[in-house]
Amino acid sequence: MARELFIFLDSTRQNNARLDQNLEPASAHGRWVLCSNGKPLGTLIKGPLLSAAKAARDARVIVIVPGEDVVIAEVSLPGQNKQRLQAALPFALEDQLIDDVGDLHFVLGPRYGNNKYVAAVVNRECMQRWSTICDELGLRVDVMVPDTLALSTTIGTWTILLEDTRSIVRTGVYAGFAADHSNLNELLSTTISDADGVTPERIDIIDCRDINISNNDFSLDSGIELHVNNFENDSLIWLAEHFDYEAPINLLSGEFSRKEKVKGQLRKWYPTAILLAAVLFLNITTKVINYVSLSNESQRLTAEMERVYKSTFPQAKRVVNAAAQMQQKLKSLQSRAGDSESSLSSMLTQVAPVLRATPGLMIKSLRYQNGRLDIESDLGNFSALNQLEKMLSERAGMKVEVKSASQNKNKVVSRLEIRRQGS
Repeated sequence: MARELFIFLDSTRQNNARLDQNLEPASAHGRWVLCSNGKPLGTLIKGPLLSAAKAARDARVIVIVPGEDVVIAEVSLPGQNKQRLQAALPFALEDQLIDDVGDLHFVLGPRYGNNKYVAAVVNRECMQRWSTICDELGLRVDVMVPDTLALSTTIGTWTILLEDTRSIVRTGVYAGFAADHSNLNELLSTTISDADGVTPERIDIIDCRDINISNNDFSLDSGIELHVNNFENDSLIWLAEHFDYEAPINLLSGEFSRKEKVKGQLRKWYPTAILLAAVLFLNITTKVINYVSLSNESQRLTAEMERVYKSTFPQAKRVVNAAAQMQQKLKSLQSRAGDSESSLSSMLTQVAPVLRATPGLMIKSLRYQNGRLDIESDLGNFSALNQLEKMLSERAGMKVEVKSASQNKNKVVSRLEIRRQGS
């Protein structure tokens, strides 16, 4: 179900009048009504627009502004390039405007006829005020249109919407004006006389006031049919129910478009973004420099490890990973050392009881190498040496070889080589 939030913002002229009376400006006052497919979903709210922001959720926001603040004009411009046409628009309308073009916001509408365009002109301060109100309320406005072009229109028919103090008039697809009631007849007559004979066949009058009018209140040509509709509700309800969704002008263009607003918000963050980018660049640059430095150092250490490995193990022919290969070699050496220690311990366990049981044995030295135990000792005589050799062979299960034996005074000096049987 399509939902639309219609908001009517108070005129800047009304706000200036409040300032002249030393009253607080009605910076966020107006009227609003929530609709679904043009049908009101509730009552119309008047006053502060703060509550309108809550109703705007999931709704298309249409802001209607007073036609007195917007000039609708026709302009002839050659060419079709939209950017160039927009740039030329202020100068094409400059002679028709009182204010300086630099203080005005120009909106280029659709093309019709031969190089003719409809245009809207509004004071930039006025647009800024409306835009600020919507931004402060958190409203994402989709369309902002003057009430003169919000009225629906049909070919050959003008529409007049009467409010308590003012009148809104739609005189064509691309034309309309707003006026006080006292000036309405005169302005209608002037507009008809300036129409070059193209007068409306009918004028529809919607009267939203408490005291309604009759056809006799208008002094127009008798050839124009007047049709009066007394509408017992607020004029914004009528505008919402009969809104022209094909209105030719959306004031939210150029610097006031949603796209430009987003760009404007992003521009505020440009210095921060630039500073952040600079910090990130320095951070990345520092990391790259550190990486290159560490990479060079790693290469130097790798080369140094290869040099040490080759000098330690000159028989090595192929070096793939010096650190891993060095570690593997060390483990192998440690394993061998462990095996040697284990063999010595085992041999001593078997030999020691025999040595302790031999009377008069004095061991002078003991050496172990490659599974061989060499013992230099002193004994009382050769008979004791033969008995030791026999006991080591039978009880300890060792193979004993007497390498040397000599008589020295009252003792025999000998050197025995002891191995395991079968080794």
